[in-house]
Amino acid sequence: MLPGVNLNDSSSVPGEDAVVLPDAWAAHTLDRRGRGGPRAVVIDPEAPQRLQDLFDQKRDFFEKPLEVAQGGPYEAAIRAGTALAPDAEAAAFAVALLGRTHHQRRKEFERLAVHAWTARHGLPFAVEALTELYANSLTWYCAHNHPADSHLSFTPHSMYSITRYAIVSMDALADVRSLLAALPDDEYEHIRALVEARRTGDAHKFVSAVLMPEQEQWALDACAAYADRGHARHGADILWTFVSTAEHLSLCGVEYFDHPQFDAGAVARALHVLGADLLPLLTATLEDDAKPSAETRDLMYEAIGRIPSEAGIAFLLERTVRPQALAALRQAAARFPVRTLRAVAAVAPGTASHARSRIAGLVREFGIEQHLSALDEESRGRVEELLAATSRYETAELPAVFAVPPWTPFKAAGTTAVAGLVPPEIDELRWAPEERDAWGTMPEHGYEYDYIRSTPAMWERMMPDGPDPDHYYFPGLLAWGPDDRARAALPLWTGKFEWASTETLCAILARFGEEAAGRVQELIKKRPSHRNAMLPLVSLEVARMAADLVSRPRGDRALGRAWLDRHAADAASLLIPDALGKAGKQRLSAVDALKHLADADRALLDERAAAYGLAAAEAVAAIVDADPLDPQRRVPKAPAWADPAMLPPVLLRGREAALPAEGVRTLMAALALDDPDRLYPGVDPLVAECDPASLTAFSWGLFELWLSAGAPSKDGWAMDQLRRFADDVAVRRLTDLIREWPGQSQNRKAVRGLEILGHIGSEAALRSVQAIASNAKFKALKKTAAAQIEVIAERLDLSLDQLADRLLPDFGLSSDEPLVLDYGPRSFTVKFDESLKPFVVDDKGKRRASAPKPAAADDAEPAQAAFERFALLRKELKAAATEQVKRLEAAMIAQREWTVPEFRQYLVEHPVAWQLTSRLVWQCSTGDGWRSFRLAEDRTPADAEDEPFDLPEGGSVRIAHPVTLGAEVSAWAEVFADYEILQPFEQLTRLVLALTDEERASGRVARFEGAKTGAGPLIGLLKRGWKYGDPRERSYGRGIFYEFPEGGFLLLEPSPGVHPGYGGYDDNEQVLEKVVVALPEDGEVDAVRMSETLTVAARIARATR
Repeated sequence: MLPGVNLNDSSSVPGEDAVVLPDAWAAHTLDRRGRGGPRAVVIDPEAPQRLQDLFDQKRDFFEKPLEVAQGGPYEAAIRAGTALAPDAEAAAFAVALLGRTHHQRRKEFERLAVHAWTARHGLPFAVEALTELYANSLTWYCAHNHPADSHLSFTPHSMYSITRYAIVSMDALADVRSLLAALPDDEYEHIRALVEARRTGDAHKFVSAVLMPEQEQWALDACAAYADRGHARHGADILWTFVSTAEHLSLCGVEYFDHPQFDAGAVARALHVLGADLLPLLTATLEDDAKPSAETRDLMYEAIGRIPSEAGIAFLLERTVRPQALAALRQAAARFPVRTLRAVAAVAPGTASHARSRIAGLVREFGIEQHLSALDEESRGRVEELLAATSRYETAELPAVFAVPPWTPFKAAGTTAVAGLVPPEIDELRWAPEERDAWGTMPEHGYEYDYIRSTPAMWERMMPDGPDPDHYYFPGLLAWGPDDRARAALPLWTGKFEWASTETLCAILARFGEEAAGRVQELIKKRPSHRNAMLPLVSLEVARMAADLVSRPRGDRALGRAWLDRHAADAASLLIPDALGKAGKQRLSAVDALKHLADADRALLDERAAAYGLAAAEAVAAIVDADPLDPQRRVPKAPAWADPAMLPPVLLRGREAALPAEGVRTLMAALALDDPDRLYPGVDPLVAECDPASLTAFSWGLFELWLSAGAPSKDGWAMDQLRRFADDVAVRRLTDLIREWPGQSQNRKAVRGLEILGHIGSEAALRSVQAIASNAKFKALKKTAAAQIEVIAERLDLSLDQLADRLLPDFGLSSDEPLVLDYGPRSFTVKFDESLKPFVVDDKGKRRASAPKPAAADDAEPAQAAFERFALLRKELKAAATEQVKRLEAAMIAQREWTVPEFRQYLVEHPVAWQLTSRLVWQCSTGDGWRSFRLAEDRTPADAEDEPFDLPEGGSVRIAHPVTLGAEVSAWAEVFADYEILQPFEQLTRLVLALTDEERASGRVARFEGAKTGAGPLIGLLKRGWKYGDPRERSYGRGIFYEFPEGGFLLLEPSPGVHPGYGGYDDNEQVLEKVVVALPEDGEVDAVRMSETLTVAARIARATR
């Protein structure tokens, strides 16, 4: 173990002042003269001969640079260096060239060179040669076809390149540093003078500090040079070879670690020389917007846990939910108990209630409360208060249902085995209707497909000598290439599939069918990311894959279930032998699959089981008819990370006593058996004994403890259990995490979180899913949330639009009375403009953009509360208002209809929706057509003459479009002008366009042709239901088109054309060369839809000709 130095902490604690590095880290540190005993370095006496042998082996390589350098100084240097002559520059040059012969062995070559130079010419020469090797940059370019263009040089590094590329082997530097540290003073001084003589330029001066950092002025010079190099804020690994104080760090201008160069060696070297001075750098890097990788983050947390500093321990205490932080905190508590208690005292008052149990559990786990006497009175009081608050409930006797858990009566042995069952030999390919054609159709756009489409003759150019199975585009050739070439290529395919998409693999299967099925199946086994291609395959191996998916965490189950449902009869026959076979994972997976099949069609499963004989049929029946309380598998134990002492207490009903630790573990075992898709009923009697509010706190604490343990996937139940206990506060916390996770490469966790919100099912949870689907910054997350919304809507038997109506929050507003902000002597009424932006009107009727800050004359407490209420309302409404306006405009374009009761409940009586509903013209079906109306201030319908009328209960309501209003538009425009009603979007003033007879006949909308626009607006249409390409048969283009539901399309053909698969096109000017229209066979497209589509084209063309 290696003790550290330079520990600057404001309050020294006896016995808690040392940084102790583990042996694995200590091996990476660099010796410094005068800083402890150096490592012993034994110079390899055979090194000169080994280096000479390498030069001889690579003689052919050296011929080319010798040819380029012929007659110049570099030729002599190469010959001298490869002969191990006593020339430092030549020696460095030759080793640098040697490194080009085998990049992966450069570290080995450098260390060997140090030993060879030392053994042959002595340490002074080795130091000089290493100085030249580090200070100079080799450039070697060999132009085989144009020898005159070849280039060779060995010149000093720039300051930027020297900090990133100079040192290849830290082992070579470590050996030299250890040898220098062990020298007698006179020998050291001799070498110092030699190095000083080489400090002729910036690079050499910098390297001198790397080799001899104990020369303080050299180190200061290097710090200044580093600060001037650019990108100085990020500390490169070379920094830790010469920096040793906080002053050095400051001079360098370093604020963060350089993430890509950070590894165990870097943290060991930095921590060894800087000790507690490294803490600000570690914490700043962890909090940096450019988040470090998981591996880097773990190293940094461990480093913080080894620093004797209250500030560092407090940093960890405030982040106990983050992976590795809690582990680092445990290390710190064990090493620095007094410092840990001081840090606990500092953070305890501001710690959230759900995290206090973890901190108190940590104190108790290590017994560090015995050191409380070392704290001052105030700090000791804070820690004692924390410990008392988290153990204030008496421990109850174990309730009966916990003493004898619901699974107790059942054997753990599980399924009865039936020997000798052999599955049928099935190895077939079965396509669903139209599936093969769909899989064989190239996707509309995407990098690989666009490239293939854009170069029809690419196969001849890229593989002129015939199919090459090692070629980058070989999978694309099999899937999309000319039939003759693809068929010639198939026998060459070994299953290699390095780059292409699942769509390409599916296309190969669709094209070649049985000929490719075996290789596709093998590929799916090796590459799970391509499992979607398994759906038409039927075999024992694929059945086992499906069963395995069904038994996995939920994100993988849908595909497995889809395969089982599609091939149910064969799935049962193939999996029954596994389900009744040898105990193990394969049997458990098969049992889960049979249960799924039984839920879907019990008779079919019984029939297939009977085919295996009576014993098998009875055993299968026992599986699917088992008591729901029988887990049919071993009851899991609570994992080590799930320590009850680290969790909020679970109180029994009445909130007078807490469940003992044994009971908490029983509850966690039941939750581990619970499954969102197959609930374990044994949880319910346990939960019934407990206080609901304490279960909510326990649930979130358990989830955070799981996160702090690194979120082990085998314990994913600790996240799933949130669906049982989460309240609105937990929903908000989980939503925040879901939004963050994709940016931390935790997409699967985000998907799981969305599913949990769907299972929670509260209004708050469903609104969170909807909000993520609308405005999450990660596209994949938005897509997943949208899919989850569809699942929720289907479960509730609602359309997506109906669900969205129900999820609009009321934000605490009333449909009967306006919100009044009471400031005491004055008040303000909240109103809303046409975009749902709130404003206030004072007692005198004067409008203000926002609520004023409380004045001295106001009643302080209610005025401040009212001010904050308005600020929160404005913030919450901002996103909801934008979304609601978009939804209503889309509803008008789609001519969506509401039933009259739905219209009243969700659009008229809703306090937020009403603000927009009252600003639109509506139409109601009357049996004889559609009657237009608006909603008066008393929320009753009125026509354009202000005559009231009743909406028919059996009728439908829709937002009027100018096309459907026809001649009524002008009358309504006058009404809205008289009442000064502003609209949330263009309705009465909306552009109405239609095709002319000439355009219908010619199929061209010439009025828009010739207009200029940008590529960005055209590509933006892809987010609005338009598509890329050319819808005409056997046509390929770079246009954008809209397909009418009735049939036909409108195509915008720009020149030079857009390409959504590539960047850099948004600034290109485009000319609409052609605007093509094709109508369905009956010639009719809905007039509203046609008007809206033409309007889009008109706006793109910036014309309405």
